Amino acid sequence: MKNLALNSTLLLNLISIMKTQNKTILFIMTSAIILFIGSTAYSPSERATTWTNQELALIQSLRLPRQWEISDPSNTYLHNPEAAKLGELLFLDTQLSRSKQIACSSCHQPDYYFTLAPDSEITLDKQVPSLLGGASFNWYMLDGSADSLWAQALKPLENHLEHGGTRTQYVQYVLNRYPQLYQAIFGYFPTQLTSSDLPAQASPISQSAGEQQSWQKLGTRTQTEINRVYANIGKSLAAYQATLWPQEARFDRYIDQISAPSGAAEKAILNANEIAGLKLFISEKAQCLRCHNGPLLTNGDFHVTVVPEPHSAAQQGRLAGIESALADPFNCLSLYSDSEPTQCKELLYSKRGVGELEGATKVPSLRNIAATAPYMHAGQFSTLNEVLNYYNRAATPFGRHNDLNALKLLPYQIKQLEAFLLALTENSTDE
Repeated sequence: MKNLALNSTLLLNLISIMKTQNKTILFIMTSAIILFIGSTAYSPSERATTWTNQELALIQSLRLPRQWEISDPSNTYLHNPEAAKLGELLFLDTQLSRSKQIACSSCHQPDYYFTLAPDSEITLDKQVPSLLGGASFNWYMLDGSADSLWAQALKPLENHLEHGGTRTQYVQYVLNRYPQLYQAIFGYFPTQLTSSDLPAQASPISQSAGEQQSWQKLGTRTQTEINRVYANIGKSLAAYQATLWPQEARFDRYIDQISAPSGAAEKAILNANEIAGLKLFISEKAQCLRCHNGPLLTNGDFHVTVVPEPHSAAQQGRLAGIESALADPFNCLSLYSDSEPTQCKELLYSKRGVGELEGATKVPSLRNIAATAPYMHAGQFSTLNEVLNYYNRAATPFGRHNDLNALKLLPYQIKQLEAFLLALTENSTDE
């Protein structure tokens, strides 16, 4: 800062001396001195953004960990390499659908961060969330209707709008297609379930009354055996999905830079706009951290954002989702869970039956957000700018609960926030 004071004094003295001289010479000399001061006034460390200890701690809490530590007492196969191998095979297998044309990877596409490609021919009435980092959550689906990764993996298989198959179809296929791998993982092989006497299509939740009736005729013991294998399909899919994690973005490298003793003296990995956006992101003014915190930039919880619905029917969101999770035959408390009831605290003690849960949907991760448009729970917005402007206004329809408060940011601040969000994508390049 001493250099700045001396150079400023020099400039003033020269201007004073040249007041009586030719104005053109004065302009040229003054401009040259200003450029000189601009290049020498600050040392590299002084030019760098200064973060308070509190800000730095907040920023560091958002960095991806070097190693993820996860557990799920309801799935003892979560870290089993063979289960992950079977899960990957099933994840990519189009035979795991009624049409024999849809796989898990059809919507959760690896090349698009395990979400749906923008130009995909598949149409859904909901957004497809990325699977990266999903194993660290407590709740799954937009409404939290599944309390584990493996319970979640089963839901699309019998959903008539997604895979559209039935329980007996999947069990027979997996046992006939992967018998040795299945037995190596789970230690037993239910030969009776490969019999041709078993209905090709039977499920308790099928859209077809005939397929429901076929399920009821199976008998309790056979139903239980089928459900156990079906649960193991979910646990294998979960074991594979538990290996999927986001990779470092420029933002993570910037955190390392400002955390290192010499980091302030180096050229910043984020540019000025992105750093200003980060400042806003962690501030109370923008309120982003209230929902988007932790390494995945989501609290994994449920909030009402009153986004315009794509359809006329109002979604109940978490209000109905928790009831669905409690009734799920494959939840943490079920016969097919590997956990003790005392380990199911999330399910047992979750808030339910209160108005503030109506319309509440799960907070998505902001990781790789630049490449995962459209946005919001049903893809209502096409660009990040639309999303940010919506949050900035936070209009609340009459009679509706809304967890948002209008941010009232200025246009340039919206642009700064957007610039920062774009730096959260893995393949974004250094400026």
